[in-house]
Amino acid sequence: MSSRLLQLPQVERRLVEQYFNTYCRETGRVDPRLAPDDAGPAALRSQLAAWRAAGLMPFLLPFEGTAYCLAGALSYFSPIGYHRLAPFALVGRDGHWQALADATALADLIAAALAAVGRHPAEVSERCRERLQSLMRNSLDHVRRFHQAAPSPSRPPFVAAEQGLRFGHIFHVTSKASEGFSDEDLRSYAPELGTSFRLHYFAVAANLIDAQTVNGDVPPLDPEAARASEKWLADGDYRLLPCHPWQAQYLLGLPEIDALKKSGALVPLGSLGEVVWPTSSVRTVWLPRRQLFLKLSLDIRITNFVRNNPPEQVERALDASRALSLLPPDVLESDAFRILPELASQTLKIGDEALRAACAVVYRQAMPAEEAEHVRVLASVLEEPAEGEIPLLDLLRRAAGAGAPDEPFVRAWWSRYLDVTLLPLLRLFSDFGISLEAHLQNAMVAFRDGWPVRGYARDMEGTSVSRARFPRLDRIKPDSPALYADAQAWHRFQYYVVVNHIAHAIACLGRTGLATETVLWADTAARLKASGNALALQLTAQPTLPAKANLLSSFDQQGERPSWVEIPNPMFQR
Repeated sequence: MSSRLLQLPQVERRLVEQYFNTYCRETGRVDPRLAPDDAGPAALRSQLAAWRAAGLMPFLLPFEGTAYCLAGALSYFSPIGYHRLAPFALVGRDGHWQALADATALADLIAAALAAVGRHPAEVSERCRERLQSLMRNSLDHVRRFHQAAPSPSRPPFVAAEQGLRFGHIFHVTSKASEGFSDEDLRSYAPELGTSFRLHYFAVAANLIDAQTVNGDVPPLDPEAARASEKWLADGDYRLLPCHPWQAQYLLGLPEIDALKKSGALVPLGSLGEVVWPTSSVRTVWLPRRQLFLKLSLDIRITNFVRNNPPEQVERALDASRALSLLPPDVLESDAFRILPELASQTLKIGDEALRAACAVVYRQAMPAEEAEHVRVLASVLEEPAEGEIPLLDLLRRAAGAGAPDEPFVRAWWSRYLDVTLLPLLRLFSDFGISLEAHLQNAMVAFRDGWPVRGYARDMEGTSVSRARFPRLDRIKPDSPALYADAQAWHRFQYYVVVNHIAHAIACLGRTGLATETVLWADTAARLKASGNALALQLTAQPTLPAKANLLSSFDQQGERPSWVEIPNPMFQR
């Protein structure tokens, strides 16, 4: 087989790896390697043997209902499935080798294979295949586009990290889909392209504003926006409602909004206030001068969700923040860990739930700008670029100072990392029954001289409050969407904190070659056992951990009710 069949641009290789690993995880192939005694089909044996002789780990990945399998070898094996691919190519039934033209070819095979396994009746499967294929191609096109752009050099370090996520979730095949954005919209609003902008404000009749708060106050108005809107605000008859500029144009095209505009109940004021920076979630923006994040509504399908703010999600976020406010202050904010809660929400006081979702904005606490200089969103710290080194390596080198980071050093660094991430999050759930959705885009860490010194969690919409553990249940509405059965809340903790966050961080440290995943998982298990916490002990004693099946959920078009798979627990020892 000619080596030229295996060559792809680095962006395409990374995308192939992302799609390969996702497909393997969700189809029960967390370990796709051929067994040592499996020589493979006769037509492929010589090549598979050559890869083994080169110290690589051969695999054969079939795609049901197609004429192809992916043949190749791993250069790095990860116990959570974050493998690194070396050579790979398509092989037909006749044994003919064929190069992958790009990652799109693999995406098409994955969609076809899922449609062929009979998850739905044939007609439904075909619609699901077409829908998934469209979203995957949208995501792939955007990743390629983001890698062609030169990042802005003038962004604050916090913003550069938020906007530096070009591939997205390593176990997702629509990680950068944003269906509904035009090319011009991407240039204006995609964080990956280094954008910033001013919000669009509406003056809304005071009796038409529905404001919900955690502590009784909506955060003060942006002073610049308030000055520009003085004539509307002077008599108290109107309130200001901030909106994403794209969403403002979308709303102004709706007949219901047009009617409010014609009646004078809603007045579009245009772009006002301080310049805001979109974060990694696209629709959430940072206002550094006001120390706020605003979770805006966007009727755009990003990954596999339309990213507006439905009433139930807003209620869940505010109820979770109210639950946190009932706990001792040092739980919400300590030297090692800080929670950035939601403060309030605003939308239109109307009966149409879809329109309420499209107009809603959630106000969230942010850290002061000087503190933010040291804070990095973890998804960006842990993303391997197409070219160059993972940002994590720079942190390790800075922390090591004059010395070179080696395995003992990385283990010491990892111990500090656990102190500001996993351990406070676990105590919060164990002691108070609150499980934060602290995955890599909702978790941040402040680093000083490369060392992790303080963890942060944001976005309370995904928080789950255990009915059995929360000590102030009488202060929460019995039907609050933030309340969960204990087993459900614990299940979510295991995925969002342990699998999506801690496991990913360990895998990235392992891929640097400075320490093995096995050693870091053993250290993590030892820290958990030493705590004596019953849930910590349970984490080390169960054979599997839950993982959200983003691919299968996207295929089945049930993102709000995702499918789950089980993956081996690297901390479990028989």
